[in-house]
Amino acid sequence: MILTFDHEKHEYRIDGARAPSVTQIIWNLLPGYEAGEWYLERGTAVHACAAMIAQGLEFDYDPAISGQVAACRRFFAEVKPDVIKVEHQVVSDSYRFAGTLDLLAIVNDKLVVIDWKAHVDERCGWQLAAYAMCLHNSYIPAVKTGYGVQLNEDGTYKITPFKLATYAREFLAMRAVFGIRERMGLTKKGTGQ
Repeated sequence: MILTFDHEKHEYRIDGARAPSVTQIIWNLLPGYEAGEWYLERGTAVHACAAMIAQGLEFDYDPAISGQVAACRRFFAEVKPDVIKVEHQVVSDSYRFAGTLDLLAIVNDKLVVIDWKAHVDERCGWQLAAYAMCLHNSYIPAVKTGYGVQLNEDGTYKITPFKLATYAREFLAMRAVFGIRERMGLTKKGTGQ
């Protein structure tokens, strides 16, 4: 199985066939999972900085996101995750969806998938569960816990833990409904990043 990603289109392909992203599936089925262009650009910048922090790299950044960068640095200093994967593309061959997880790490002796957020809500649980299913598909031991980590403008962070088993079952139901809607031409264009 070969996974490719077109960054410009934010489009995944599995063995050449287009595959929906985790966020595209959620965005199409749940209202309120949309962000304006400015927020998407800010989120992209924050994620890039978080990836460099996770890899121990030095970097420059726009002062407009200094609070989120400080929050991420504080998270790494206080939580001390043992980083395994950063900005890692994952795929479910069985269910034909893909995505890019922000961080896979060991925290307090547990394998945890982590997603950086400006705001954490229940949708994050489905997103993390989908990434965990893809990891299991890649012969990585089952990830049972996910953390939505809210990086705040004031330099603080908040960890919201998710037990992923129920979210995984529910995400698969979403994937099935998305497939039906896609076949009927009812899905919205866009990524919902």
